[in-house]
Amino acid sequence: MGQQSWPAVPPGGGPWWGVLQGWDAELQRAGRVELRSTTGLRAVAVVVAVFGGLLCLSPAVALPVVFGGSALVFATVPLLLCTVLFAVVAVQQMRLMRRHLVVTVEGIEVTGLATVPWRDVLAARTYLDAVQVSVATGTGTRWLKVGTLQAPAAQVVAWLELVRQRMLSGQRR
Repeated sequence: MGQQSWPAVPPGGGPWWGVLQGWDAELQRAGRVELRSTTGLRAVAVVVAVFGGLLCLSPAVALPVVFGGSALVFATVPLLLCTVLFAVVAVQQMRLMRRHLVVTVEGIEVTGLATVPWRDVLAARTYLDAVQVSVATGTGTRWLKVGTLQAPAAQVVAWLELVRQRMLSGQRR
């Protein structure tokens, strides 16, 4: 089976061209490419959320001790709600840090969300510099929110579309 090059992926010859060719070679060689999610800003968001939660939690505990029952009613409840909101943000960001896109010859896998065969992958798009993949489900279609990856979203989407077209046409090279 002779190896053929991929069609040009916009922007042709751009700085990510070599990376796209590397993904192609890895997919042909190993049958699998893992595109990891970004962690830098998400880690900062987790730290800020945990710190904010602690800032809300400490007075929620200290105020009733110092001022008694009235502080428990008027100050503690809003501060505990604030703590819960910060905890929700921290958990959400940690989940997104573990979400990766795995492209195989059989289909795609979005870690923590779904594994989808190529016949059910309908489209891919960017939304706010994040990758989303439309998949067919038993009841219609659904957009899987992959998130931001360690590669430009537009190049990932263009590459996914090319791989999807080739896999559906049987050109697995």
